[in-house]
Parts: sequence; C-alpha cells; structure tokens
Amino acid sequence: MRLIALVVLLSFSIANASPVVSLVGKSALKLSIPDESGISIVVVTVRNQNNESRQYTIEEKNEETDSWELVDTEANAYPGDVVEYKVAKAQSGLLTESTWTTAVLLKHFEPGQFRSLRQTVVFRDDFNGHLNKGHYTTDVSAWGGGNGEFQVYTPEAANLYTANGYLYLKPTLTVDHHAFNEGSLYNGNMDVRALWHTCTNGVNNGCHKTSYGQEILPPIMSGKVTTHAAITYGRVNVRARIPKGAFLWPAIWMLPRDNHYGGWPRSGEIDLMESKGNAWTNEWGNDHGIRSIASTLHWGPDAGHNCFQKTHGEKYLNQPDGWHGWHTYSLDWTKDHLRILVDDQEIFRLNTPWNGMYNYCPYHNIEDPWRNGPHNAPFDQPFHLILNVAVGGTGGFFSDGQYDVPKSWRNDSPHPMRDFWEHRGEWLKTWHGDDVAMLIDYVEMIQY
Repeated sequence: MRLIALVVLLSFSIANASPVVSLVGKSALKLSIPDESGISIVVVTVRNQNNESRQYTIEEKNEETDSWELVDTEANAYPGDVVEYKVAKAQSGLLTESTWTTAVLLKHFEPGQFRSLRQTVVFRDDFNGHLNKGHYTTDVSAWGGGNGEFQVYTPEAANLYTANGYLYLKPTLTVDHHAFNEGSLYNGNMDVRALWHTCTNGVNNGCHKTSYGQEILPPIMSGKVTTHAAITYGRVNVRARIPKGAFLWPAIWMLPRDNHYGGWPRSGEIDLMESKGNAWTNEWGNDHGIRSIASTLHWGPDAGHNCFQKTHGEKYLNQPDGWHGWHTYSLDWTKDHLRILVDDQEIFRLNTPWNGMYNYCPYHNIEDPWRNGPHNAPFDQPFHLILNVAVGGTGGFFSDGQYDVPKSWRNDSPHPMRDFWEHRGEWLKTWHGDDVAMLIDYVEMIQY
C-alpha cells in the first residue's frame, strides 16, 4: 500500500519510545510504535475533537520495521484534525501507560503533487533519548560498503548510541568485542546473523565472513543508519561534528528510495559531506585531510561512466583541527538546482541543465537511462538520508599519496585489512576517545 505522506508533528515519551501517527490513503490512520525489549502487547487509545475514542490492540510486531503497527481504514481522519492518544504496553511482566498526548495532522505533498510555498518538516530528530529504531534502518553487515572498507557495521551500543542529546557513530576495534580476539581475526569467522540476529547486506560475504589466505576479518566495528523518511525537493540540515583520526571516513549522504532508473549510479547519489580524518594528506599536491570536506553528485549510465567529476566541490578550513568542530551541513534541492552548503556557505551548486543530465556529461554511444524522465533526472525521485563512519578501504578514496600517518596498505593488495591492522601502532595513536566518533546534534528533512 502506498503511503500518501500526511505527517503528524508530535512530542511524546514513554519508556523512551516515540510512536509515529500518520495517514494512509485518504483517511485511514496508521499507528507505529518502535519495539523495545520485553514488549508482548501494545494498546493505543485515540480520541478526536468530539471526544469520541477508539482503542486498538496490537498483538504482533512487524519484524521488517521492528515496530508494533496497525492501520484503521475507518478512522475518517483528515489533515488539520487534532487527535489525542495514549499508549499502554505490557513489557517484561509490567504494564505501563502514557498520559494523553495531542497531535495535529499536517499535510505533506508527495513529488508531482501541487506544492504551495509552505514548507513541511517531514522528519526531525534531536536525539534526546534512546535512538528510535522505528525511524531508521541500522546497517548490520561486513560487506565493505562497495569500497572494500575495513569495518563491519553493527548495532552494538559501543558503535551506535545516543548520549547528552547527540547521536554517536563510533568506530571501535573488533578485538575489543567479547566474541573476538587476535587469534580469531586471523583464524576465525564472523557470523553476522548469529551475532546480531540480522544481516542487511550479504554482498561480498557480508553476512558471514571467514578469514582466508592471508586476509583477516574486518578489524574495525562501526555504525551506519539510514532514515526511513525520504524527500524529493526540499532542504536537509544535519548539525554534526565529524571525527578526526587517521583513515577515518565520515559521510553524510543520500541514496534513492526506489532506484527508479536502475542500479548505482543510474538512480543517483547525493553526498553532502565526506572527509578524511587524517591531520593532513598530500594527494595530487593538495591537502585532503581533516581541513577539507567534499560534496559530490554521482550519476551515470553505469559504474564505468559515473560523471561525478563534473558535480564535485570542496571547501578548505585552515585551522589545526579543520572541520572537526560543530557545523551544519545542508542540501537545498529543487527541480532546477542542487546546492550543498556548510554553515550556509556554498560548497557546490548544480543548475540542472535544460536538456538533461545525459547531455551534461555528455555520453557517446551509450543508452540514455533518463530519456523518459524530466530534465533533472535522476535527481527527481525520493532520497533517504544516510549517516556513517567508514574506515580505510581499497576503492580509491584513500589514494596512494602521503599522509600524516603512513598508509600501510596498497589498494591492490591481496590482504589490505591485514596490512592495515598490523600497522595499528602507527594509526591507532591518532584515535583519541570520542574524537573518532561522528556526533549528530540533529537531522532535519524539509519538503518544499
């Protein structure tokens, strides 16, 4: 069933879970309460402005969304309605019940519908409390992220957690996890499903890794989340402090919800911010370490014809810690332009060409994947927001240049993770406490 995006802006707290109340179709009401350990049943009571109330009992969890969900097709709810609700939960043998909370239904337009000049906050998270798993997909995989990276993404509390009003995405050493040690890195296996009861990407043995030949298991654990919310056209704001430490690779970026035009990069990618955590680098005569951030659009008929070089910008901050401080990274996106900014200063701008992205490269003797789309295709579809901290990799992001810490692996090495790990005495001394984590103060997605 396709959701027509009619969003409820609300404030609620019970046992650190935040329910989502939205409209499905023209007038049906959807209730979604994120799962927590020990919940066996959820009861939601909703009353309208006429003091008419309905009670809903939810007896089974939706395993796909990790939420307790129910849709009332006879709710007759409409934009602008004011409703009140309270939630009762049976959890670990105890019954808890919230107080009444008021919610106002506000309309949010889907792409292609008429848009007024008003803007709608589709999604916002200030991370005041536990991470709401109902709002995100948490990556759990050792596949390497498409760039041969050295981390496994986990849901571990050490890698992905909230504290002091911030979301932390923090890399740690695999050997610090109770299931691994130095010996198992070299002669063991990493059964992702057995460890964390799920696996989100099985590419490149992402669900079950085994040390083989001279290569070891991923030596780093880290965190990555993707919003369930997706927008077409609007503004995205992320206030963040990016990490510093050799060979850390933080990213704030977006991928399409539906791959409408085909696999990567045909359906596009929007990178608001990428950085290297190194104190300095010398790559092609330029410093691309912590003093430099980059923004890029990826697009092309296939991976071999990705024309990102034409849609790339960088911004340099000549301070000792560079961008390792609090900054707001933003995307301003309409059908006619994409602007990426930091602290409202433009890093990169694309004015989408009137004759289409295919002719902007241009490509020769290759089928145009966007020929049936508008002039800004593939950047005319809903995109999700992604936050992660990767480490190392063989995809070329860490080129064979000079760094503050010697790069210990070749990108064509048969055992790059082992090379990286065995030189930890060099890079690990640059990793200091929470400085290696990307901290997120808030994320905001606003539909134009």
